[in-house]
Amino acid sequence: MTYPLYRSGTIAVVDGASYPVSYSPGDNYVHFPQADGGRPTPHPRGELSGAVPVEMCERVFSVQVYASYRDHRVMVDAAHDNGTVRVLDAEWDQEWATINGFVQEAAYEYYKTVDLRDLRGYSERQNDLLFTRWRAARFARPVDGFPPQGGWPNGQAAVVAGRPRKGVLETEGGRIAEVTTCAEYLGYSCEVAGITLDGSVGVYYLGSDFERAEADGFECDDDLRWAKTVHIYDLARYHEVHRDLLFDQWRESRDSLTR
Repeated sequence: MTYPLYRSGTIAVVDGASYPVSYSPGDNYVHFPQADGGRPTPHPRGELSGAVPVEMCERVFSVQVYASYRDHRVMVDAAHDNGTVRVLDAEWDQEWATINGFVQEAAYEYYKTVDLRDLRGYSERQNDLLFTRWRAARFARPVDGFPPQGGWPNGQAAVVAGRPRKGVLETEGGRIAEVTTCAEYLGYSCEVAGITLDGSVGVYYLGSDFERAEADGFECDDDLRWAKTVHIYDLARYHEVHRDLLFDQWRESRDSLTR
């Protein structure tokens, strides 16, 4: 039996429930799978057809599942009913992959089928497919000579229309996850700490090259984290990381059945 909360592909949230859909970034509609008779499956609302306006979706995102296997980061490429998963070495470490039984299937791509219960740190990367649309509707582009000044909580949460999200959240389908919002800035992987209405964004540098971060304007704060205020139009690949807090419970329950 596979993990019941495993999913991949593109997901739309409508009325608090998640559904697999197809969506092209920038399009005005998501498309639900068609069942016999031409109606979408599942059908979130009786009055909707297969093409649903994105304005009726609370979120639209693509999902990639990551975990740790033998203390190495892997991406879950597929899950099978027999409780195994096909994983890709996500650290692109040819030597480690070969030693640990991965098979090369393409340039720099090493795969292995493993028991799902051997994974740790199960998490979803949810790529926000509506972020650029949301950003364009709410923020003006930066003006030269007016650097961003906000972006950080200052007595109140620095959140605009639900973004960014952080902390332990119960999301669609009873999922419980520790959520962190991230994005890329100048090619750096960063945590998004807050967004304010002027388009300012507070970000924390997540890399290890602190000299390079300092050279690009990050400063070490009182918590010893490298931080910077940037403009929201400087961000790319905006996404949420959902560390699944139910996976270990499921894994331990499956282990107990085999003892």
